[in-house]
This record gives sequence, structure tokens and C-alpha cells, in this order.
Amino acid sequence: KWIRKYFATTLNNLVVSGKTIPIADFRLPNNSNAYILMTTEDKTHVQENKCNKVWNFSQTLDIVTVYDGNSGSRLLCDDIQEAVLNACNNISIEHFTVIDKGYEFAPDLSTQTTTSTIFRKIIIFNLKLIENGSKRRKFNSLRMG
Repeated sequence: KWIRKYFATTLNNLVVSGKTIPIADFRLPNNSNAYILMTTEDKTHVQENKCNKVWNFSQTLDIVTVYDGNSGSRLLCDDIQEAVLNACNNISIEHFTVIDKGYEFAPDLSTQTTTSTIFRKIIIFNLKLIENGSKRRKFNSLRMG
């Protein structure tokens, strides 16, 4: 929940090319032709040693732009992707310390129907987090003090 909260707070109402871009958790926002969806998330708990609680976490963001008919371009989708990467440059997750981060991109998707043209870009954020308050962090702070 803390990772989704970070993305929701950081990307809420991001303004790109003069347009406010909403972010939603799985559900499509009402009446929006450009939005970010928080879709798939994956997490694994890695016990690197008996004192650490380390998590590997992936969060997928689906950037979507929709145009009426056979119109539009990928430019706004590209601009939203760039704004998301810039906004998430210094990821900070409540109750965790980010010890490693990266991202990858799925291939771009586009769909054209008789009524609309849709462009999508997928970003997968990969985070390695250590839970704050773990025994190791407490021990290190005591030892340094």
C-alpha cells in the first residue's frame, strides 16, 4: 500500500503539455482522454540475513492517451512518460528505505477502432526496499551513536 501511495501522491494531477493527467488504481478515470493506471504489482520478501527485511517490488504504470476517430499522435503519451520519469527520479517510500531502483519499458501499444485511436506506454518500476525499523538498522544506529 505504501508504494501505491507514493505513486498516487507523486503523480496525482500531473500537468503535461497544459493538460492535467489523473492517476488511478486499476479503474479508468471518468471522462479522461489521457491518464495513468497503476496496474500490476509484484512483491517478494527476501530474507538476506536474519536481521533484514528486504523486499523486491515492481509497480507497473500504464500511460494511456485516447483520441476520437482516426486522429492523434503518440506525442502526448511520450511527454507523459517523460514527466512520470522526471517526477519519480527520487523515489521515497514511507516506512522503507530505497536501496536500489530501476525501471524497464514494455513495447508501446496502440489500438485503432472505428471510433477511437489509443496509444499506451508501459513503465515497470523495480524497487529494492529495506523495511525501516529492522533489527539491522536499529543495531547500526546504536553502534554509531
